Amino acid sequence: MPYKKLSKILRLLKTVYSYDNTDYNKKYFGEIGYKTDCLSSDDADLLRQHNLQPNNFQTLSHDELLGAFLKLRESTSLTWQSCSRFFIKGLSGDLPRYRQTLMSFHFMSGLEAHAFAPSQRHVNCDVCGLPKQSVFDRTHALYTYYLGHSWNEAPANFLPELEEASTFEPPEVTKEQIARLSALLRAINDASEDETPGQLEKRIASLKLLPKADKYKRYGMLQTLAVTGVLPSDPETDGQPARSDIVHPLAGWRGRMGVDYEVASKVFPDLAD
Repeated sequence: MPYKKLSKILRLLKTVYSYDNTDYNKKYFGEIGYKTDCLSSDDADLLRQHNLQPNNFQTLSHDELLGAFLKLRESTSLTWQSCSRFFIKGLSGDLPRYRQTLMSFHFMSGLEAHAFAPSQRHVNCDVCGLPKQSVFDRTHALYTYYLGHSWNEAPANFLPELEEASTFEPPEVTKEQIARLSALLRAINDASEDETPGQLEKRIASLKLLPKADKYKRYGMLQTLAVTGVLPSDPETDGQPARSDIVHPLAGWRGRMGVDYEVASKVFPDLAD
């Protein structure tokens, strides 16, 4: 999508998805929609052309979600290498939308057919983490990814993310972009023994390694490295404050764990070139 057109689309979605633009008269299976009377007919057409119309709610059961993921896995053009390159390009800040795809692809790659298994620890499936019933606004989820966020708490949203990413051209990465990833990994590996994820984020921010990223976007990129095993994690380690924004597996990382460069070379084969 041309940058000028994308920029306009994001401005329109920012207006619609403003926190003070909710429409309590629009409810979708309990989820509240947003007012769209701020959009002209041309604006609405532009969003529709790119399948980004607001209030695009989808309701899927666990089995429907799982089946859709497995079907997409068989047909998608995405590969581990293309997804790793999306992430590398996302780090640069040029294309923040690309930051989520590697995490989403990692989740999809590990799925197998199974029935919903209730968990005693949470309300989602104990096997895969998908909810028994999911209601989500496809466009709102994609909008957050276009802003450069990446999350691992709502895996149902990975489905529209991967569906859209499957339409992207396979990315090429530059030496400068690969060097930025290398610099990030070196900085992480230089952590003091007891450094926490929160302290790591602050240090990365001070080094200005990740452009166009606030605290939460930096957490997202670090979370992707933890999800893929590049940052080792101890599931029993969780010294985060009770109201911390950091969840596992990133929450289980400590400075003494550093970077697993063997995993990094597999996840990011461009590092070896």
